[in-house]
Amino acid sequence: MARQSKPTIAPGEKERFVEFSSLAVYAAVARERSLTVAAQQIGLTQPAVSLVLKQIETSMGIELIDRTKRPVRLTSAGLRFQDYADTMLAEARRIAAVVRQTASTATPKIRLGMIDSASSVLGPHIVNHLKDHAEKLTMRGGINRTIRDEFLGRELDIVVTTDSFDAEGGLERHELFRDPLLIVAPAEFRDRSLNGLREIARQLPLVRYNRDSTLGVQIDVFLRRLGLEPANRFEIDTTDSLFRMVSAGPGWAITTAICLLQAQHSLGIATPSLLPGSNVSRCINLIAREGEHGKIPKQVSRVCRSVLNATLLPQLQNLLPALRKEQFRI
Repeated sequence: MARQSKPTIAPGEKERFVEFSSLAVYAAVARERSLTVAAQQIGLTQPAVSLVLKQIETSMGIELIDRTKRPVRLTSAGLRFQDYADTMLAEARRIAAVVRQTASTATPKIRLGMIDSASSVLGPHIVNHLKDHAEKLTMRGGINRTIRDEFLGRELDIVVTTDSFDAEGGLERHELFRDPLLIVAPAEFRDRSLNGLREIARQLPLVRYNRDSTLGVQIDVFLRRLGLEPANRFEIDTTDSLFRMVSAGPGWAITTAICLLQAQHSLGIATPSLLPGSNVSRCINLIAREGEHGKIPKQVSRVCRSVLNATLLPQLQNLLPALRKEQFRI
């Protein structure tokens, strides 16, 4: 089958198009069959309407209107062009309406990623806020490394994480709050002073988070700062399992306030306490790609801080009255 050749433009010629504003003028004249009535409808003078029609005909190289007749008559080409003009103007109005509606309603899809501890305590509140801002909402929990990889791979749109993505450009960053580190140990170890902590570390092995986790690394740094080298016999991936191990008696652990809230049902007879003489914490951040979701990241950040103050902090103080609001402040 012979391939159909594409239209060519002679050297020096410019491809000419009829502008939408001119289409609107032509459609009005074709509909009313009167330059005077069309001019009144679209707010132009009759000479201006006549000039636009002439420009269209010159651009297309064909006569569209029979000017010898009264009322105005369209040529056969003019009738065909009227159909195209009406169709194109209707489509332009439809596109404008769709764009306006999209701008004033929901984002088609938001993919939210959160570290596991934040997912369980903040996730429901964030979803409740976003339900009116997205036609489809997905939420994934995971460890920092997984959340980071999926965000950088554009599999996630907004993430709540302890990673600040400092080396990455084009991102919107919101520091939500600090998450203080805590001790969890068997209840019989009541002395939680620095000397008491040393005694706990001497008698019991540390039930620790996986060494590859961001929190595990931070806890290692803290222990070295105190000169503590507890026996490392148990490495656990989840806070639930970590608390159950401590409650069963074979060790102690360092965790965070948000992790405590997430897995409080697994504490058993273990009890939490503040770190002695220290206010070590991790920062919880909300990260999004700059300009992709309008005001939503900032709104979600406000929701997270509000939930912390109104809901999470009172719950945490029931578990550990020594916790203070200032410890969570950025």
